[in-house]
Amino acid sequence: MFDKALQARLSHVKDVDNWKDFMEALAGRNICMAPWCNVQQCEIDAKEKSKEESTKAMEEANEEEAQLTGAAKTLCIPHKQPELKEGTKCFHCGEPAKVTALWGRSY
Repeated sequence: MFDKALQARLSHVKDVDNWKDFMEALAGRNICMAPWCNVQQCEIDAKEKSKEESTKAMEEANEEEAQLTGAAKTLCIPHKQPELKEGTKCFHCGEPAKVTALWGRSY
């Protein structure tokens, strides 16, 4: 049972490095591993922007089934960090990335 749950979670973790891929992954009901500057204001801005874009996409889709529109937030900064290549930028603000963080929706 544990292995099945682990595989289900791992299949929904997507590596992203830009805003477009980030929003597509969230829309697909995934969580994202993304390079991040580790600045609180960047997280606040990403949360607001993701909620606005998700709400707009739902309104434009005009579908019977509501899409997920919760804002994105950092879920954790994994203890085991992948090595960031020199010049890696934050997926949201473009500043130099300091960590790789796991992001998902808040509801």
